[in-house]
Amino acid sequence: MLKFFLTSIFFISFSYIYSQNVVDLVRYSNVQLQGSARFESMAGSFGALGADISTSLINPAGYGRFSSNQFNMGLNFNHIGNSNFFEGTKTESSKSPVRPSNIGIVIVNDVSAKNKGFLYNQIGFSYNRVDNFTNNLNYKGKLYNSLLDVFASDGYGLSPEQFSPFSTALAWETYAIDPGMNGSYLPRLTANDTMEHNRSIDTKGGVSEYTFSFSTNYINKLYLGINWGIRTIRYTEQFIHREKLENASLSLDSFNYEYNLSTKGSGNNLKIGMIYLPFDAMRLGLSVHTPTFYNLADEWSADMTTYQNDTIYALPAGTKPTANYKYRLRTPTKLIGSMGFVFGTHGCINVDLEYLNYQWANLKSTKDVNFAPEENDYKYQNEEADQLLRSVINIRVGGEIVFQSQYFIRGGYAFYPQPYSKESSNGTSGSTIYSVGAGIKFKRSTFDIAYKYQTKNYNYYAFAESRAQISSITQGLVICYNLTF
Repeated sequence: MLKFFLTSIFFISFSYIYSQNVVDLVRYSNVQLQGSARFESMAGSFGALGADISTSLINPAGYGRFSSNQFNMGLNFNHIGNSNFFEGTKTESSKSPVRPSNIGIVIVNDVSAKNKGFLYNQIGFSYNRVDNFTNNLNYKGKLYNSLLDVFASDGYGLSPEQFSPFSTALAWETYAIDPGMNGSYLPRLTANDTMEHNRSIDTKGGVSEYTFSFSTNYINKLYLGINWGIRTIRYTEQFIHREKLENASLSLDSFNYEYNLSTKGSGNNLKIGMIYLPFDAMRLGLSVHTPTFYNLADEWSADMTTYQNDTIYALPAGTKPTANYKYRLRTPTKLIGSMGFVFGTHGCINVDLEYLNYQWANLKSTKDVNFAPEENDYKYQNEEADQLLRSVINIRVGGEIVFQSQYFIRGGYAFYPQPYSKESSNGTSGSTIYSVGAGIKFKRSTFDIAYKYQTKNYNYYAFAESRAQISSITQGLVICYNLTF
């Protein structure tokens, strides 16, 4: 069983060339929320506190804490630095995207005159960049095994007309593999060849959420809220895999293989929440997030060039393989319990515990009649997810200290456990976040700033024998302006 798990993970990095799988489920379910500067500086821990534009991401009842109209907007500066280790060689890579972090407005309606216990109702709209996919990895080093070994093995027992157009067929058409005996194929390498590997992976995009919220305040004791969230996804990935023979003994000297993937789509979810004050200093929060039901579309292409003895073999113009496919994806349900304490006008602290089971995520065929249903409606991929993934509890802790009712110092900590089961985690660690921030309040406006430091370690496999160890650090700076009107 352990061998099955490890083999599955080995091939996840490469298998997405052919279809949607566990990698997609994890990518779009493992969202580590981003939002306003106040929200970020407390590591997103707001489930029982409320009164921030980005609380709609955690507990929509948080808008019930507003008693006056609010407008907020912010900008996010990120720097992602990666240390990549491959066969004893270390390389560095980085990316520095700049994006709007959030924008939102809350309109408050005073209904206390009706004397039914309800004091205020709130209607809110917000945009939050909830996750970011922009990154760049690059690694290099010497390895005996080659990507051509995989392409040749995938062709076993097939005729060239049956080869995958995105892998083995490219190697065949550029003379990187040759026919062997008994239906086998062989890479144009000798048994003693060592390859100099160099792979770059460039990803862009993210997940954005637009929320439409309604909340209410009952005698400053009970707050209820609901929102409709619309999430949009844009994800692009390009990797270029280069191999050069250290001492070429046959005609092949080197090759470049390129793969491009683009995913776009949108989905909907609902969030329902409540905040209850058993006494003035204590707040208890509870919220439920339905799955996000996505409709997604993939487009992919590949290309290959080989360099042999003074001759270059490339695909003829206009023959680069391309394909597209539509499908549906469902993320897991989330259950969030929160506890907060407010120390008068001097500060507060909040703890969020967020439960989700990644095994509840699944893939499903599209309803678009222009696309044939996936064979067995993704039965194999969903069964694989059940075996490889697990349930986790995400933890977020945040606090704020107030000086002279005008100056704010904040800090936070969050831990998101890795989604794979113990047997299949294979070097993947959880993501840890440390954050700090500050704010200053004027008569009707507030300026906030936050700094976030996030770490994550994982393994990247080009193929089973090719493992790169990635240590990633993300540093973020968020600046926000809030207006009370």
